[in-house]
Amino acid sequence: MSFFGVVRSAAARLTPAIIGRVGHANVFAITITSSSSSNSMVTSIRSKHSATQVKRLFKNNPARLRLLKKQEGGLPPTANDTSSSSSTPDRVYPQIFQPTFLSNGWSAPPPSEVQVPNYPFRIIRTGGKPNNAVGFLPVYRDVRVHGTKRTTLIRNVQGDIPAFLSELRAVLNLSTGKKGILTSASTGKHGGGEAGRGVNAENPIRIRTGGAIEVNGDRAKEIKKWLAGLGF
Repeated sequence: MSFFGVVRSAAARLTPAIIGRVGHANVFAITITSSSSSNSMVTSIRSKHSATQVKRLFKNNPARLRLLKKQEGGLPPTANDTSSSSSTPDRVYPQIFQPTFLSNGWSAPPPSEVQVPNYPFRIIRTGGKPNNAVGFLPVYRDVRVHGTKRTTLIRNVQGDIPAFLSELRAVLNLSTGKKGILTSASTGKHGGGEAGRGVNAENPIRIRTGGAIEVNGDRAKEIKKWLAGLGF
């Protein structure tokens, strides 16, 4: 018999098996069976926590959180609690006049007798029109994924972008989202990361490359009415 045959015949075989359950955990036994003997012995027994047990150990079990919410009228504070930052802010700048829109989406700026406040941000209308005509508000609909993905783009935003986003959220009743305001810088190498899939219901606002602001859904009419009412 060759050397390798001796090693193969004397080698032991390890067989893990489930021998019982404790709560939601499986109890495993590792059995060593030798080819030269029919006897077997259990060398170790270990348990594996289920996902439910892990949540319970860290006091984040959904059933416990629901019970606390019912008994105490709210959830216990957590380290990553962002409820205050994700709430909808209040409007700071009211509408100064009632705009009128044409069928193509164009609206006239306010007349000269209307006093336009000095906002910390501003919107530049589109240019290059014949006879130096007033352009359109740079608000566009974007349809992708065979018509199933609809977003709204706001271009030519200048000045205090955080102030503009706060006012935008107040007008559209939007939160900052689970991951905050997304940016193109948070996109991964192959489109992954925080902004990899763009805006959605959970993360409704993103600042795209070039400064354009993307909002989830078709909100073009609402945004145009708001910007024109501010005097832009």
